[in-house]
Amino acid sequence: MRSLLTRRVFRLIVHNELHICMRCWVPPTIHCIQSQRTPTLLNIPNRTLFGFSRKRKRQPKPINYEPGLEQMLELKARLSRGERTPTPEKLAQAFVNFFQSKQKNRSLVEDIQAHSALMTFEHLQRIQNDAEGFWLTSEELRVALGALRLSQDCHSKSHNKLARLLFGELQRRREAATDNEEELVPLEKDLVPFIRVLSHSGDAVYARDVIEKYWVNETRLGASLPWSSVLRGLTWERRGEEIQRTLEIMEKCNVPFDNKSHQVVIVYYAQVQGDMEKTKKWFQHPIAFGQSPTEYTNKAVLQLCIKEKEFEWGDTIFKSMLERDPEDEKSWNIIFQWAAAKGKSVDEIERMMQIMVRQGEEKGIELRPNINAINGLIELANARNDPYTAERYVALGQRWGFHPNARTYLLQMEYRIKVGDLGGARTAYAHLQGEEIPEDEDLPLINKLLVALAADKRQNYNAIMGLVEDLSERKARFEADTVGALAQVHLERGEMDDLVDLLNTHAFQYGNEQRTAIRDILLQQCLDPATPTPQAWETYNVLRQTFTETDVPTRTTLMKNFFNRNRSDMATHVFGHMRQQQIKSLRPNVSTYAQCLSGIARAGDIESLQTVHNMIKLDSGIELNTQLYNALMLAYSQCGKSGHALTYWYDIVHSREGPSYASIQIALRACEKAPFGEGVAQDIWGKLKKFEIEVTREIYAAYVGAFAGHNLFDKCVKLVDDAEKEVGNKPDALLLGTFYNATPGPTNKQKVKDWAWKAYPQAYEDLLKLGTYTVVRLDDNGEEQDYLPKETFFEIGAIGRDVEV
Repeated sequence: MRSLLTRRVFRLIVHNELHICMRCWVPPTIHCIQSQRTPTLLNIPNRTLFGFSRKRKRQPKPINYEPGLEQMLELKARLSRGERTPTPEKLAQAFVNFFQSKQKNRSLVEDIQAHSALMTFEHLQRIQNDAEGFWLTSEELRVALGALRLSQDCHSKSHNKLARLLFGELQRRREAATDNEEELVPLEKDLVPFIRVLSHSGDAVYARDVIEKYWVNETRLGASLPWSSVLRGLTWERRGEEIQRTLEIMEKCNVPFDNKSHQVVIVYYAQVQGDMEKTKKWFQHPIAFGQSPTEYTNKAVLQLCIKEKEFEWGDTIFKSMLERDPEDEKSWNIIFQWAAAKGKSVDEIERMMQIMVRQGEEKGIELRPNINAINGLIELANARNDPYTAERYVALGQRWGFHPNARTYLLQMEYRIKVGDLGGARTAYAHLQGEEIPEDEDLPLINKLLVALAADKRQNYNAIMGLVEDLSERKARFEADTVGALAQVHLERGEMDDLVDLLNTHAFQYGNEQRTAIRDILLQQCLDPATPTPQAWETYNVLRQTFTETDVPTRTTLMKNFFNRNRSDMATHVFGHMRQQQIKSLRPNVSTYAQCLSGIARAGDIESLQTVHNMIKLDSGIELNTQLYNALMLAYSQCGKSGHALTYWYDIVHSREGPSYASIQIALRACEKAPFGEGVAQDIWGKLKKFEIEVTREIYAAYVGAFAGHNLFDKCVKLVDDAEKEVGNKPDALLLGTFYNATPGPTNKQKVKDWAWKAYPQAYEDLLKLGTYTVVRLDDNGEEQDYLPKETFFEIGAIGRDVEV
């Protein structure tokens, strides 16, 4: 006899249920009591049919917000929606935490982050109740001003405005302070970072005016630091006249012209302007404190002399350098580079090194080249795009027994990436990992290597992920181009979970332009016809969740894309997500509603139509007008609800705006299948005649179609014959095509075709030529080949059917 108990127990196991014996003397509640060793509900095994536990679904990484940034972004979102904002104490703490983190890590403040911090600071100023301070101490304001770093090419208005507000508030507090208060700190402590931000954000002229206002004549070393920032900002803005004027003001104010200011001026005239005369003039200008030109200044002059073939003047410079300090290593390194620039071969450079060593031995001093000399030569070869010579310099260093340092490997990576030797670049990177790199100088090149590996046709996925893991372990900054390239890799491989993790970790650190560039990669993937629809939908979901700031035109393009894929349900969801946006500027307008309804009309999806129509009814910001009534009428008529569609015609007629030509054409099309539609068509035609409205050929064709839809053949024939009298045009392909399309049933259609061929042979031939088409595709050799046989309009039937609402 089979055991029913065994079967019952197995069913309970399959359904993950507990077995309780009804004859057991222990009360059932005892079975539910958990002891210390009893697992919690989260640890109960989840069995499948075969007794194996299911693998838990992978959870995406949380968004990587910097300290305080999430709260400031929340304030921005709530202000845009008109909601209650967080408490000022919470916002002030978020502001402080954010800039303390930036100061600690010495990282850049991105544009979107500066904008959020600016909104937070302005909000705190607006709602302040205490005139002496608004939940932020003076020291916390100084931390924010000092940490407000940005890249050279940012030109951010948010950085500029926030810096002005912070400095202005500090000045207000300084003026209101007494001698015993902590606000009495040197002005320079606030002035230097303020000038730096102004100069870097495209406002160097105003920064100069601020220095003039607060400047106290000083001649000590380092006093020219804010003036150097102004000069550097003017060079980025390429304002040569203002640079000249600033130098005159510096001389008037007795500002020491040190080697840093000298470097800024020389680099501008030598590298940016390429002006040899002014480069000579300022290179010979005396430098304060007896300082010599910096190494970077000498490099700039060297490059200009090579470019302009000014070797005679260059020779005098380097001879003077050698005479001034013949035993200086840096002087010899530049001499080697100058000789190489003048055309000396690698072998000749090596003989110069031997002479250098021999002269040192004769003088009894240790004078030998080192790896820094080799690095300078490799850098020169890189600047001349000569990787072959660069490799020979590397071999030269090996012959002399120089151990490559971090700079050597970085230069190797640079020229190998340029020539596409990604394997060699990876090898150099592998050696680089064993070296100590100051201030993360390798990050720009590693980012370039990642972009190159991602773009390589023979993509090495393991190598890419190895680099990503190394950077992630270092908590290094990924450039926006790198994130975009990695996003493309994940998209091509269909790794949506990895894509979400990547974007959550990095995408919220960038400015608006950088985020848009990354978003466009996902957008292109969605819009590519070769992308399978399920993958396009997954990509869209990642896009909408990560880039919530996506504007209405972009979302509308995505909606149309899914309509083109014959997925009106997905397109309606895209529209619904747009409709759910809390920010008013990101919500659909009347035109967007009309475009969505037009797509639904082409798809004939009544369920999507009802969904969107309900959205219209609930949207208080949408006012029905003729365009929207047209879209509703077209959508309902194409979804088999022609009778209901005509109710919107009457709404249009009685509205203040009144019907348009598109309204008339759509209404006549609805009459094709509406009950007693021929009577409505005659009524519309009567009003057109009564009010002497000009009838276009499209409207007249739609009028013929209204009768053809009810199989009134003789009436249609008469209307076609009267076309020239009514609209001034002879029967053409549009009129015959509409007559044919609207006629129901294959037998009746054949009757129309036979009549048209005999009555209007020319229009009939034009119709055939107009409708003939061939669907082609590319074969393996890239040649076009027929994919579908040629078909005529009579088999396809689409002419004159699309209407712009």
